[in-house]
Amino acid sequence: MKKCNRIISMILTIIMLSAMIVGCSNKTLEAQQLEGSKTETPAASSEAETKIVTNLNGTEIEVPVNVERVAALFGPSYEKIYLLNAEDKIVAAGDFHKGGWPWSNQIYKRLDTVVGIENAHSSLNIENLLKYEPQVVFYFPNPEAVASINEAGMVAIPMASTGKFEDTKNVLTVYADVLGGEAVDIAKKYANYFDEKVKLVTDITSKISKEDRPDVYFSNQNILWTAGKKSDMVEVIELAGGNCVHKEIEGGSKNEITIEQLLEWNPDYIFVDHAGSSGNATAEEVIKDMLDDNRYEQIKAIKNDNIYISPTGVFFWDAGQQKVLMLMWMAKHLHPEHFSALDMAQELKYFYKEFYRYDLTDQETDRILKHLNPMVN
Repeated sequence: MKKCNRIISMILTIIMLSAMIVGCSNKTLEAQQLEGSKTETPAASSEAETKIVTNLNGTEIEVPVNVERVAALFGPSYEKIYLLNAEDKIVAAGDFHKGGWPWSNQIYKRLDTVVGIENAHSSLNIENLLKYEPQVVFYFPNPEAVASINEAGMVAIPMASTGKFEDTKNVLTVYADVLGGEAVDIAKKYANYFDEKVKLVTDITSKISKEDRPDVYFSNQNILWTAGKKSDMVEVIELAGGNCVHKEIEGGSKNEITIEQLLEWNPDYIFVDHAGSSGNATAEEVIKDMLDDNRYEQIKAIKNDNIYISPTGVFFWDAGQQKVLMLMWMAKHLHPEHFSALDMAQELKYFYKEFYRYDLTDQETDRILKHLNPMVN
């Protein structure tokens, strides 16, 4: 009986060992099969190749995550890209950038060597642009050209506007979102500066009564061209403590008026900007023609010598990132008694060092504020 029990015990032990061996073999086989399935099916990449950027008008634009090659064809685009420290990404620019603003040739690092695209603003040659392989093209709000750029495999970022002064900082944020990296932080720094300077001015001008606000006229290129209610220049003048005489005109930045209308408005101050581009008369020529025409001589701004040419520097103050400087500059002219502590020379030096990475000398600062070009060496 004992012998029989031993035999049964041995048989059971053998059966259990066999089961364990089979089980381990099956697990090993399953693991091998699972490992094989992993190597046969590569995991999908978690890194997206594109991202969505929202333009000022709410349009969503799909752009590459890593933007390394751009074309700066829109008028103020080179300044914005340079400010965002991304000039090295520019492979082509509008030909007007090459010599339109002499200070930009002195301050920008690569402008003189960047390819200039002819007729970039009017009849863009897509095939020519493709030679330089830009991923992104910063462009004018021209629907047909924008469509052609996109159809050719590039991504167009057309200018968009809400007509508000704050577009000045917000459009820079759009550019920064496209460019990515360091540009995003620089745009935030600019936005903080913008808000700080607007507050500095409006903390004072918001308390100035309507009766103490001088009548102001803004001339764009031609003395009889002015900004309408869709232009943020109306807002800039009002924020600076002026009464914009043309604030009820329909239209955007350039609207033609008559001499009779200007005489009726009879402004206390006239500011001239954006002159000298696209073959138009310079600001100095605009003012000279007006002073030589006796029909204007009874205008208060002329009688009291209150006609001012806006500084320019690397770009027109009324159209680029320096517009916040224009607000301060206007406020100081309109209300010198309230802004005696505002030193425009120091503001200009700070702005150029902080955002253009350029140290202006006293002489350079003075020349920019006087609407003069750099000294020729």
